[in-house]
Amino acid sequence: MLELIYLFAVAVVLVGIAFAGLATDRHFIVIMLGIELMFVASAIALVSFFSYGAVPNQGAIVMLISIWAVAAAEIITLVTFYVYMKSRRIDFDVARLSRMKW
Repeated sequence: MLELIYLFAVAVVLVGIAFAGLATDRHFIVIMLGIELMFVASAIALVSFFSYGAVPNQGAIVMLISIWAVAAAEIITLVTFYVYMKSRRIDFDVARLSRMKW
């Protein structure tokens, strides 16, 4: 039971770090990495919760694969936006991105 508390504490700390990054910085990369860190924290909490039970639950595996699929799609979107913004020399400060210029 003590290991489960430690894993949940790690997940809560990761979510706190990600939220602090989202709240304090307006840089596009930091925002996307904060969201990715929240996905990692949710995966840690999910795996630790469902692996601690007596009977393995197949729903946890499906949820974990879904989290990974969304995280992979987010990384693909991040790389696409980064390449686009770098090629157009657009500033990465989200406060300055009032509208996308074509």
